[in-house]
Amino acid sequence: MDLFEKLLADNGPLGKHSEISEGYFTFPKLEGEIAPRMKFMGKEVLTWSLNNYLGLGNLPEVREADAKAAADWGLAYPMGARMMSGNTDYHEELEQSLASFVGKESGYLLNYGYQGVLSIIDALVDRKDVIV
Repeated sequence: MDLFEKLLADNGPLGKHSEISEGYFTFPKLEGEIAPRMKFMGKEVLTWSLNNYLGLGNLPEVREADAKAAADWGLAYPMGARMMSGNTDYHEELEQSLASFVGKESGYLLNYGYQGVLSIIDALVDRKDVIV
């Protein structure tokens, strides 16, 4: 028996998940529709790692708009992060619509979390500030 097999037999670093793992990695298998609450190993859990925190992606109106957008522009639009793949008139139009909706002069649409975090920090502090 090699060391890896011994670790699995003893439940070593993988613990109770060794029976459901693929070698060293464990891929959680979620069940049900993508939503803020899903099932994992038969138990309801909160799912914070998905981009549907509020469950809005499951609303019939959102699904209909999503299907129409895919039919009109394909599945690859808007191409990904704007910093890497470019800006379009559609990005700017949506930003202006959202800003008008909340009564602001302008707005920025950030389509991934890392960009959002960096942008918030940049908006709140300048080079003279220190963040601890």
